[in-house]
Amino acid sequence: MPNYKNPNFFNQRPDDTNFDLIYKPGQATPFSGIYRCTSCGFEVVSTQGHPLPPTEICPNHSRGWKCDHGAVRWQLVAAAIHLKANA
Repeated sequence: MPNYKNPNFFNQRPDDTNFDLIYKPGQATPFSGIYRCTSCGFEVVSTQGHPLPPTEICPNHSRGWKCDHGAVRWQLVAAAIHLKANA
């Protein structure tokens, strides 16, 4: 679960269905933010347009991550908000 210090920097979006969608490894990242593996909970940061991590099984996430669950699927848990500067 992402940690944070100041809740003023986060907006809760209970009706935003983008947080309910599940993505496959290597699929283009739809929104910049933090994605969580639905099998084991490992989290990654991915930038919009770049591929989500391509690993197909949880033990390949990271050498330090102890997990032997199944297929990797990614779910958005925290989206970055990109604001345009006022001209």
